[in-house]
Amino acid sequence: MTKLDHPNEPGKWTRLDAAEGRALWRRDRSDPFPVTQFYLLAPPRQSEVFYDEALARQQFAALGPRTADEAA
Repeated sequence: MTKLDHPNEPGKWTRLDAAEGRALWRRDRSDPFPVTQFYLLAPPRQSEVFYDEALARQQFAALGPRTADEAA
């Protein structure tokens, strides 16, 4: 039996953006098949998983301004 890598091993996850308590992460998986997923974390909401980066970024932007300066 071969040891499977932990899903959070370095290099598999990349933070793409973060602002005011929310974050957008990219996860590259190769097992059992290659797939790229985008996770939108914005507590207290449940995290959302996307397979399209443009849609994930659009949802991230829709949650609010990136910085306090942009909110003014």
